[in-house]
Amino acid sequence: MRRFFMVLLITVMATLLPSCVATRKFTRNEVKASADNLSTTLNGRIDKTNSDVSEVRDGVARVDTRVTGVDNRVTQLDQKTTQEITSVKGEVGNVDRKAAQAQTSADRVGSNLTVLDDKFVNRNQFTVAAEKQILFKFDSAKIDNKYQSDLESVAEMVSKNPDAVLILEGRTDSRGDSDYNVKLGERRVETVRRLLAVDMGVPVYKIHQVSFGSAKPIAENDSKEGREKNRAVVLTVLVPKAAGAAATRNPNQ
Repeated sequence: MRRFFMVLLITVMATLLPSCVATRKFTRNEVKASADNLSTTLNGRIDKTNSDVSEVRDGVARVDTRVTGVDNRVTQLDQKTTQEITSVKGEVGNVDRKAAQAQTSADRVGSNLTVLDDKFVNRNQFTVAAEKQILFKFDSAKIDNKYQSDLESVAEMVSKNPDAVLILEGRTDSRGDSDYNVKLGERRVETVRRLLAVDMGVPVYKIHQVSFGSAKPIAENDSKEGREKNRAVVLTVLVPKAAGAAATRNPNQ
């Protein structure tokens, strides 16, 4: 009987063993398939995540590029604005300097006229005996030799008449700076005064001078001919009115 049971047990085990082996094999295959599927799924998700991260990075890079472009444009705008403000300040400064120079020129001319007026408190008692104009080239204080005879006649008239005085008025055209023009007129006057006093013997105390620059033009400055007339020193011989009447009656004087 025991032998029978042993045979039966062996038979049953022999029958079940292949089934168990097959089950374990099936289980292993299923686990492997599940692991492969899970790995594939995870890899897909990782790839998608990497793609999303890469896209986000690209977006951030594009935003950074745009921000950099905006910063550059803002910087350029700031630089341009700063340059424009500097330019405006420079122009305002130039206007202020020109206004100051114009005021200086006006003050200088006014001072010269005051000095001249002080010297001729009784100027209404004088009359004009002669008037000459010495013209100069542009921006020059050099006297042309062609005016030699005019200067000699004026020198003779002033030297022979003890009461005669000579007024020298320096003038320029309207080109150039006002203050410079006053100084140019002074240089021209000084050239004429030196020639009359040193070369022609006119007493210095009889010569009175003033520079108007471009302030009192002889002619309009809107033409070449007008500007040429304004580049001048006007010589005016003044004598007391009684002497002037005597001179009128005496044509040989």
